Amino acid sequence: MRISKERVATLSHLIVENLIEDGLIERPSKKELLMAKVESTILEELQVEDRLNAEVQKIMKSREKEMAAGGVDDQKMFQMIKRQLVKQRNLIL
Repeated sequence: MRISKERVATLSHLIVENLIEDGLIERPSKKELLMAKVESTILEELQVEDRLNAEVQKIMKSREKEMAAGGVDDQKMFQMIKRQLVKQRNLIL
């Protein structure tokens, strides 16, 4: 994950505060609970790409011999597989 958990917590706090300040949501009785929910949602979304990257690595490992024989650039293959999976799964990264 490219963003630290501490930064996500700070962003969650700012999001909730701004939503309340702008009148987009009413002040919740348990603001900390809402901030925790926002934080967990953000973390979950950020981990989608981490899991996808791990899956791409696994696919590449399973085709290691084929790629070596074909002289394929690992980074280009990684990006190609990742784009294909993103498209197939309708993911937004």
